[in-house]
Amino acid sequence: MKKSIGIISLLLISQSIFAEDMNTQQTAPTLIESDAAVIEAAPATEKADAAEEMKEQAGFSRGSVTRSAFTRDIDEREPTENLQSLTNDNGQIKFFTELRDMSGQTAIHRWEYEGKVVAEVEFYVKGPRWRVWSSKSFVPQWTGDWKVSVVNGAGEVISEKNLSYEVATAPAATPDNTEPAASDSMQ
Repeated sequence: MKKSIGIISLLLISQSIFAEDMNTQQTAPTLIESDAAVIEAAPATEKADAAEEMKEQAGFSRGSVTRSAFTRDIDEREPTENLQSLTNDNGQIKFFTELRDMSGQTAIHRWEYEGKVVAEVEFYVKGPRWRVWSSKSFVPQWTGDWKVSVVNGAGEVISEKNLSYEVATAPAATPDNTEPAASDSMQ
């Protein structure tokens, strides 16, 4: 019986030492020997790092863009057109995106003009298939190359699309017909 009490005491002391080692957050594994077994403990910092890494990856999906379009209007959550270019007599454009597999995450539309970020619009994605759009008002002088990048919650660009904002051509000059045409004669 004394021998059993001695082993139990030794195990309790070993567990106490093991707990103290875990609380000091040593950087090397700790070996604790007893008559019953050899116990190897991972450092507490490694365990915390592993738990944090699992937390960041839990439920994260890179996501994808299944459709995107520049459009002047959205009707019933759908783009009315898919523009590649726009003339500067139009003052506003929308960028539509259909996202997949990003539920519970954020997505960003990053608007760039001539390579410089001019706006970012953040969305919270609430379902496995989510349609979003952002809009940008243009001034006629902002002709040139525009790009919208779709950025996921990890900061990765998962899609991008370009738009050319061009100078509108002047309407063709029409001759001034002040004389009624022969077919327009009065009767």
